Amino acid sequence: MVRAFLAINLPQELKKKIFSLSKTVSSEGLKLKLVEEENLHLTLRFFGNISENLVEKIYKKCKEACKKVNPFELKLAEVGYFPLKGIPRVIWIGIKESSNNLLILDNLLKKALKPLKLENKKEKFHPHITLLRIKEKTDPAAFKKLFEELKKTSKDLEGKTFFVKEIIIFKSELSSSGPKYTPLKIIPLGE
Repeated sequence: MVRAFLAINLPQELKKKIFSLSKTVSSEGLKLKLVEEENLHLTLRFFGNISENLVEKIYKKCKEACKKVNPFELKLAEVGYFPLKGIPRVIWIGIKESSNNLLILDNLLKKALKPLKLENKKEKFHPHITLLRIKEKTDPAAFKKLFEELKKTSKDLEGKTFFVKEIIIFKSELSSSGPKYTPLKIIPLGE
């Protein structure tokens, strides 16, 4: 068994800029976990624990779907958080695009993976890069201060673009020092 997910990796330089943004804000009064620089990515599907055999089937289905989408550009947008009601758990930076290729890719992947009965998410696809996770119930005033600081400092990143030419099936190994993501299969777009 392998804990796996499908994602778009980010260029190293962009990861560095996004991570430095997360480190600049004050977390006083909050228990947070920053996403490590090397782990920043845009998740397309989370599979959980699956067999090696299923990884191979996912790869083949995704490879067929990815042939239908040419490489495309994505743009960083504003920061936000989940959930909007109740206690915020995740702060993220959003993604924008002008070509709709990411949405097309998402729909192609949904159709391709349907026969494998992996889809259990009902919510609408909301492309984002997770910046940090809030570990426990926090002081609302401290959260508001942190979020406002992040909104202000993230303005420099809004509009930064990156090119997507492949998607990756990653293996996720959990440990006390944080998760380690290892690429299992790289799937090129438009080939």
